[in-house]
Amino acid sequence: MDHGEFYTTLAQVFPVLLLALLWDSRYLERLREQERRSRDADPVDGVRFWTKGRVRAYTILLALLNITGLGVTVLALSGLYGDSAPLRTALAIILITSLLTLFVRVWGQVVWATREPPSRGAGDD
Repeated sequence: MDHGEFYTTLAQVFPVLLLALLWDSRYLERLREQERRSRDADPVDGVRFWTKGRVRAYTILLALLNITGLGVTVLALSGLYGDSAPLRTALAIILITSLLTLFVRVWGQVVWATREPPSRGAGDD
């Protein structure tokens, strides 16, 4: 079975995903402006897991995976090496990881943007 269309599609999808993950709606600018202190350092407003260091490492790793996936896909299309099930599986895992990350980011932004503002108490006037 020929899987050429799989590689052709991935060669088009990986760059779009990379753009969506890194340059969507001022993501990097918003991230720079956020405090994102750990829960240990700030028990009230701190984050449980996604500190800036972890976000940085995950985002760079995800970008590296996408770029590597794109390179491997283009090299497979060029005929440098043959098609194999492990190769397709690895590329599919990169694709699914990127899509899930994009979904979680979109979900989080929609929830944040549509959150009700905190209600003002009677003594706040």
